[in-house]
Amino acid sequence: MQERETVAEDTEKELRARLTRLTGTARTRPLLELFQILADRYWRAGPGQPVGLPALDEAIDCLAEAYGHLRPGDPMRAQVASHLGWFLGTRQAMHGGPESDRQRAIGLLEEGVAATNLPPVFTCVARLNLGQLYLAAVVRGLQSLETSTLLAGADHRPARAEAERAIDCFQQVLAADLLGAEIAEGARAMLTCAETVRDLLGGLDAGLLTGTSIDFGPVMRAMATMQEVQRRMADGVEAGRMPRLPNLPGARATATVDPLDFPVTVLHGPEPVPSAGDRARRSAAPVDLAALRRALRERVAGGGDPHAALAALLRPDAPPPPAGLVDDLVGLATSVTHAAGAAATAADRTVLAVALYLRGRDDADDGWGDVDDDVRAAAVTLSTAADALPADPSGAVPLAVDLARLLDGRNPEGRVGDALHDRFVPVARALHGVRVQALAWSRPNGTRLLLHTDDGRFRDGRPDGALPPRVVVVGAEPLPDDDAVISHVASARQAGELAGRVPLRVTEAPVLVVDPRGGHDEAGLVRLCRRLYPRAVVLGRADGGSDGPGTPEEVRRRLDASMLHLTCGVSVTGALELAGPADLDPAAITGRTTRTATEGGLVILPPAGDGSGPLAEAFLAAGFTGVVGWARPVPRPVATLMLAVLHTGLVRGGLRPAAAVRAVRRWLASPDRRTPAGLTPAPMDVTGPALADPEYRSAMVYHGL
Repeated sequence: MQERETVAEDTEKELRARLTRLTGTARTRPLLELFQILADRYWRAGPGQPVGLPALDEAIDCLAEAYGHLRPGDPMRAQVASHLGWFLGTRQAMHGGPESDRQRAIGLLEEGVAATNLPPVFTCVARLNLGQLYLAAVVRGLQSLETSTLLAGADHRPARAEAERAIDCFQQVLAADLLGAEIAEGARAMLTCAETVRDLLGGLDAGLLTGTSIDFGPVMRAMATMQEVQRRMADGVEAGRMPRLPNLPGARATATVDPLDFPVTVLHGPEPVPSAGDRARRSAAPVDLAALRRALRERVAGGGDPHAALAALLRPDAPPPPAGLVDDLVGLATSVTHAAGAAATAADRTVLAVALYLRGRDDADDGWGDVDDDVRAAAVTLSTAADALPADPSGAVPLAVDLARLLDGRNPEGRVGDALHDRFVPVARALHGVRVQALAWSRPNGTRLLLHTDDGRFRDGRPDGALPPRVVVVGAEPLPDDDAVISHVASARQAGELAGRVPLRVTEAPVLVVDPRGGHDEAGLVRLCRRLYPRAVVLGRADGGSDGPGTPEEVRRRLDASMLHLTCGVSVTGALELAGPADLDPAAITGRTTRTATEGGLVILPPAGDGSGPLAEAFLAAGFTGVVGWARPVPRPVATLMLAVLHTGLVRGGLRPAAAVRAVRRWLASPDRRTPAGLTPAPMDVTGPALADPEYRSAMVYHGL
């Protein structure tokens, strides 16, 4: 025993020395070998023993970094994923690890059990661990709640689907019968607990249980049972009854053969009783993708902007990232994209590509005979994201363009930048056809990325921040620039779609919704609008009469308006407060229009501040070409003046909506401003300095084209 420990110590020293000289994927093999030594040390200390926790933590770190070095499709990846999930679950269950351990472990173990090249005994162990994690979450969720909370509704209780998934896992472990009698006994006990918990949740969901009829006895026994099984599994590893991660490079060879040719892992114990046969596999309960994304954002940026943090790491002059950060990012980003599957967003894939590039940019040897593996994987991942980038609303496009430039600089034959260019050419052409010079994205450092519409190429904005004469900005952040006509869109794809719509003349079929509930009387502005739009349909409470009270149904029937001016309240949920009283929710606006898809009008929203964003998107989706919204609330007298200038510019000045919004900014900035003609009485003195506040100038924003 002492001789074996001495050999292990010497091997560990050698491995640590090698790791100090290696970078990137060249570290994979020694990391896995060091992991095995640390794992053995932990199991010998005893599961749950504080003295073994440092070895467990370091073993997880080694395995997490090694997992990050293995690309999707690598034959070793599923084996490493299943073991990393096992050890994360062990830390969470036996040492009170964070909830993020459980979330990551579930994603990794689901990846392991879904693989086709995993030896059967490894699949069985992964499934057993997976069942424990699902069951533990449900049991702890129940234990943490008062009876009154449990009875309050399904939204307040743990998900029954997790109990179902745990049952499925334990049933398949028992059907396979590969882990020996002791482990099977524990799995059978946990299956009983899971079924009890499932039935309890089912009774609560169906309203069949009351506070006096809930029996928490089985729930209290579940945790004790799971802890006992954890100890049995740990004892089984040391005694040779549970499978270990195979030594390398033999494991890579094992993972590449046909499953029927796998070598057999010998488990010592009583002869198994023949099973009744495999049970039908239920679909897996969904991994909490939102929790994985939150964990990734927290790791890369804390409470800040993850795209800004990643962009900073990509800068050539950036200091080296903290130890372990890049490998954590690769692991978390991989878990996100794997859990999301086909639903992975362009931002998900771009973040993974950046993480892979960061890990491989200084590496030339991955230790397995391949060269520049991570950088190639980053290029493939970013190219995969390219199709969805035009529709991305998250601001990932500047990050993707920066990464493409770095990848092409490293490998000019890769032409990743050309792949991005090709995806944005249709948008550039559509915008060029409506005389837009550039599509712009704001960068975290205050600069801008521009897609020039004449050639469809990405270029950095001018250092002084000046914009082309007509620019469309992706995102809602207002850009107070008096020299440019600016409008905002949610994505490049939306800009291209809106470019295909024909804007109606605002005076063709205008609709004025005026104070339908009271409390928002703007008599002077309404009189001005009646003169500017003599053919307007008026809904609400207006001097001179109206054509209806202004109910939600009346407004929905007028979604074919050439100009829809709304003077009403906006609720805290972003709904229009109309007559009835009744609200018009953004979801009820989307898709309602009687005009053709090629024609659209203009909407002017109440000055309710940042709540106008969802309303603007709803009206654009309903077929309008543009929406005047508000980035922040402004005092009513100021808003009245701004709207009067806007309507005057639209009708008497013949301006397009985006240009009319610029005219409002210029009017506010001018020291020679005058009260708009026809607005009587003036709501405030327009000659004083109050209206020059920059906050007012950037408050009105135009969404659309």
